[in-house]
Amino acid sequence: MPVPARGSLLIVAVSGRALARAAADAGYVPLVADFFADLDTQALAHRARKVPGDIAHGFQWDSLDRILDALCAEAPSPPRGLVYGSGFEDRPELLARIAARWTIVGNDAATVSEINDPGRFFAALERMAIPHPETRLEPPPDPEGWVAKRPGGAGGSHIAPARGRTPTTNAYFQRLVPGRPISALFAGDGTQAAVLGFSEQWGAPAPGRPWRYGGAAQPARLGAEAAKRMGEIVAGVTAEFRLKGLNSADFLLDADAPILLEVNPRPGATLDIFEHASLPLMDVHVNAALHNQLPAEVPAFEEAAASMIVFAPEALTIPQRMVWPEGAADLPKPGEQIDKERPICTLLARAESGDEARSLVQTRARELLAALNVV
Repeated sequence: MPVPARGSLLIVAVSGRALARAAADAGYVPLVADFFADLDTQALAHRARKVPGDIAHGFQWDSLDRILDALCAEAPSPPRGLVYGSGFEDRPELLARIAARWTIVGNDAATVSEINDPGRFFAALERMAIPHPETRLEPPPDPEGWVAKRPGGAGGSHIAPARGRTPTTNAYFQRLVPGRPISALFAGDGTQAAVLGFSEQWGAPAPGRPWRYGGAAQPARLGAEAAKRMGEIVAGVTAEFRLKGLNSADFLLDADAPILLEVNPRPGATLDIFEHASLPLMDVHVNAALHNQLPAEVPAFEEAAASMIVFAPEALTIPQRMVWPEGAADLPKPGEQIDKERPICTLLARAESGDEARSLVQTRARELLAALNVV
């Protein structure tokens, strides 16, 4: 692979394919460490290495350090920095160790720790008069209508009904509130923010994980007042926590009133649906994180887009001659075993509206499961 003038980027995430795509689109050479090393990740990256271990146990320094060293040794040019995705929400100490060796492109360990500390985060929202669900660090006297959340969790699998939970340092509690789940993708320069777009999310409930993330479509159906208020909230949180690079904020929208649930201080799950040729997202991330530069303007998206994770309803094996449908990504290898309720792949679709894109991607998911004989 020729070495682009922009150089190499290390990428570490539970799944690094979307970040690798964003890096390649912006002219960087991706060097990826993740838990899958999927076929398309390998095709996008100069090198993609599978990190030992699994999602349940998360990243461990000893194995991650070795993988990053190996990627650097194989790089066509010295990496300009390291971009991280999911997998570090509850382990900022790993980010601190990474930062001692490589330039972090994104929020530093202290910021990740602060924003994932429910006591610190929700106290700040209270002080800034930002609407959010009633939140407690101790179990509520009556748990009906409350959920327990693990600090630093991601993907919705860390949320469970509060009933039966005992006091613990590894959970906080929130009252359930009504509303449509809306996510804002934004860039921060440590003081100011630029919202790139809004998506509407949906769930993929599973036994024991009723709030598991399923997918998202953009543009979200929003009134101007709701979009304006969410932009103001994002700006306030960015300044308070000195957020840098790409981040996302998750809201529930009740009529036109946004309620902030959490902020993910990293590039999130919706990168694919906000891809735009005139404004590569990795450029936005690098410029905001390293150079304190926000995009001068946000491009208008000509098409709506949706993405969803396809989960295995039962254990299965990927056929040796698997033919993947249009829009499939995060592709496992032929013969790979997929456990029940684990992701098979991601599906993407584009259409004239967010609702049409969501319908199309869900149709493709049903067709894929039928082709795998696991409907």
